[in-house]
Amino acid sequence: MTTTFPVLRLPYPVLMLVLEQMELLERISLSILSKQARMYVKLLKMKINYIDSKLRYDTIEMEVFLDNRETFELELYTSGYVELRYREDIFLCNTMGVHPMDYAVSIMDVLHCKSIYFFRIAEISPCDVLPLLVNLPKIERVVVPSDLSAFSLVDPRLLKALRIVLPVASTVTVPHFFLLKYHREILQRNFDAVKVRDNWVEDDVLNRKVKFSLNNLKMTNAKTLELYNVLIDFKDLNRYFKLWMKKKSNPRLEYLKVWRNGSVNKDLLLKGLNAVPVPIETKREFRILGHVEQLRSSDEETSAEFDITREDDRRATIISNRDNSIHFYVWPESDNDTTNIEPNQSLFMRLFSWVSTFYNSCIDRFK
Repeated sequence: MTTTFPVLRLPYPVLMLVLEQMELLERISLSILSKQARMYVKLLKMKINYIDSKLRYDTIEMEVFLDNRETFELELYTSGYVELRYREDIFLCNTMGVHPMDYAVSIMDVLHCKSIYFFRIAEISPCDVLPLLVNLPKIERVVVPSDLSAFSLVDPRLLKALRIVLPVASTVTVPHFFLLKYHREILQRNFDAVKVRDNWVEDDVLNRKVKFSLNNLKMTNAKTLELYNVLIDFKDLNRYFKLWMKKKSNPRLEYLKVWRNGSVNKDLLLKGLNAVPVPIETKREFRILGHVEQLRSSDEETSAEFDITREDDRRATIISNRDNSIHFYVWPESDNDTTNIEPNQSLFMRLFSWVSTFYNSCIDRFK
């Protein structure tokens, strides 16, 4: 016969000492018993780096990376169980009618984690996995792998799952085959970033005939759009840039990247844009999704750089690299944003240059 011990009735200083002596899995197991237990365990201020998760058949596997370089794992089952694993210890909990994701969210709360960093849809089960996805927390990145294309029956179930996952996601990476079928589900949402990948090879004639069209570009509503190995026409890109100059394209766009096989036709790309060439040596910075980045990275070889101006005087930069990639940066609306000032020119040097020009003009006038 076992005797229960009312640990939560201990005086607060004593209770915290007891909790500090517990192993991680013991703390987590205690925290899911009640709201009061979770409140006390949360006061230990345990921290994690990030959480990776994976939908595999009828389970969700979550790997929690701790700040001490250790990990522990959660596995959520459609049968209503949550399994926790840490080192050699395993704890199995029956959710008793509560959604398994609620348990995962409560554990994330104890660990002071507000979002899942990475959510990968690895395999889709013929069973109903939608209850596993109820009450999902915020997700930073959702990835649909290209190998799911081998299963034609996957698409309807995958779409149902994504309709639950995507509303809480910030960034999504999808293969081109899926985007062609369900482009409105992806392109029209207000994501921070959309990445489209296609893995066709040279002799894959069928996939090479499939294009990412101008209509697809016009439909996008993400802040950044990256297209890798996707067949896209330079004429369509040129037309899209012209639409941007007329304020008839995605108003949220900050950055567009296109990488494709074959050389870049700059004449066709820049036709009618009144593009102004920028010296390649010019060093400039740019803000993408709030992060300051170099306009070009040190490992990229830029072949050409041009600025274009919209009818409201807002600028954008088009960069063509030798790796056949094209970058389109939209500058902030305010010209007073010092993030984008060229760092190799100091304020004093610019002021001196202006004074020198003014002085020389005065001298020429009196000659």
